[in-house]
Amino acid sequence: MSETAKFTVDILTAAKEKAQSIISQAETETQQALKDAKADMMREADDIVRNARVEAEGVKRRQVSEVRHRIKLQEQHERNKILTDVFETTRKRIIEMTSDESKYMPYLASMMESGIREIGIDNVVVHLNANDLKRIDKAFLERELMKRLDGSLKVEWAKEPLDVLGGAVLSSKDGKTRIPNTLDQRFEALEPKLLIEAGKVLFGNRMHSEPKSE
Repeated sequence: MSETAKFTVDILTAAKEKAQSIISQAETETQQALKDAKADMMREADDIVRNARVEAEGVKRRQVSEVRHRIKLQEQHERNKILTDVFETTRKRIIEMTSDESKYMPYLASMMESGIREIGIDNVVVHLNANDLKRIDKAFLERELMKRLDGSLKVEWAKEPLDVLGGAVLSSKDGKTRIPNTLDQRFEALEPKLLIEAGKVLFGNRMHSEPKSE
């Protein structure tokens, strides 16, 4: 499984765990809202039907339609809140992952290797965020890259830090060619797919179907 695939699986797993309690609460509130609304409508309809049964049925249908519309808007609002929470949780997990060097260093090496292969030159400048510039073992990374690329490679470490969560930007020495391979860029590229997959994992058909009338 590729690093990107693992990254996606981790995100979706965390998202599913985070959302279960929120989904259950949203479903309970939705059903209760419909139940309460129907009870109110029945009381109102009973008063009206004494004078005009036909008019009462029309009123009841309109009110049911309005309640369903309100519930649908509420469900959409809840789904948006859940997805926002999922993405915030994901960002936190990314930050936590970068703090664990046993997980982060191999991932960083893979991202750098991918960028170097794409840029296609042996003399590259590596740009990192401020935290990585201070703490990572640059000699280890250079040896790891040499091993993976099976050839000569000259790495220069840029002194100006990037404003990113992690990962690297690879560039030519003159700066004319730049290959972004940051965690931010990876996450942004994955976002459309995550929206689709998270919707399937979190909601499926459970919150898309309309409440059944009783």
